[in-house]
Amino acid sequence: MNENTNIEYLIDESNRCLNCKNARCKNSCPISTDIPNIINLFKNKAYEEAGELIFKNNPMSIVCSLICPFERQCMGNCIRGIKSTPVDFPAIENFLINNFLENKIFEILPESSHKKVAIIGAGPSGLSAGIILKTKGYDVTIFDENECMGGMLRYGIPDFRLSKKYIDLLEDKISELGIKFIGNSFFDKERLLELKASNEFDAILVAIGAWLPKKLEIEGHQQPHIFYGIDFLKNKTNLGTDKKVIVIGAGNVAMDVARTAKRQGNNVTVAYRKPLSQAPATKHEITETINDGVEFITEISPIKFENNGILFKNTAENTEVFLECDAVIVAISQYSLFDPNDMEGFFWAGDIVTGPQTVVQATLSGKETAKEIHSYLSC
Repeated sequence: MNENTNIEYLIDESNRCLNCKNARCKNSCPISTDIPNIINLFKNKAYEEAGELIFKNNPMSIVCSLICPFERQCMGNCIRGIKSTPVDFPAIENFLINNFLENKIFEILPESSHKKVAIIGAGPSGLSAGIILKTKGYDVTIFDENECMGGMLRYGIPDFRLSKKYIDLLEDKISELGIKFIGNSFFDKERLLELKASNEFDAILVAIGAWLPKKLEIEGHQQPHIFYGIDFLKNKTNLGTDKKVIVIGAGNVAMDVARTAKRQGNNVTVAYRKPLSQAPATKHEITETINDGVEFITEISPIKFENNGILFKNTAENTEVFLECDAVIVAISQYSLFDPNDMEGFFWAGDIVTGPQTVVQATLSGKETAKEIHSYLSC
């Protein structure tokens, strides 16, 4: 989706919509965005109404409209896509939600319930839950270990894929609603239990995401030239230039890592243990990574890290191959600091529950958990 798409293009796309009664686009959206209705509102120039409808259903839509895996969701299930190109709903959605948030002045909502909710984590699930609970009249405070809101959106996704101006806009609107934010606030298990014991809050939602990188504990894994994907992105690690870099993994985080390392001026190769057709990353992200000049070697699995490269096993031919490199970035998965099964008395949402997922799935989790908290506090 091009954030600079012009209005004429959007009008043409909206006119291509068949307004299906059994809308496969809506049915394939994890958060059930009412796509046909929103397109009709756009066609009638009811921009504010459409934007409000989008925001109420998906508080993270300003982000989802840019980085959702559209090929697996709305666009990938559009009837138009069978014989032609699918309707570019994400472009329409981004125009409407951007217009709505830029022009809407939120008023501080009254805290009608007189009950307080703490949310630990200011990523998509925590922010979504906070917005929904605030609109229901709760006193909401969001804590995060980082200085600003956004979580993975701000600190884990490169600027070339998601401009931080959208996170800034969302942060401004959250503040307008009267949601309190306390940054630079780290919670381990002990502090979380202390917060609960203080009885300061009537409900506590833990939505810290999955920030801990999964290690690849093969021989040589503790060498200093080995980095981990999410740390590499969050810390904005600079490898230098003209380095031979191997990225292990083929999810969207691995694609972000590879493209970032390439933009630093390095020769980057992605190594994946299966055929590329089975990669977790979307086809769009893989194509963008290839277009950036990153190379791919598939069906090889690392068996030993050495100081000047990696020894791989070719999984298709059962042979060994050695690839030289100056740096290795492992991007195979992440996990969370907490295990919800070990702690009672808290609500949980997002990647801490599901493992690493998309922004829209984290948003849905936050939305559903907000409903659970509302039901609990209304008793």
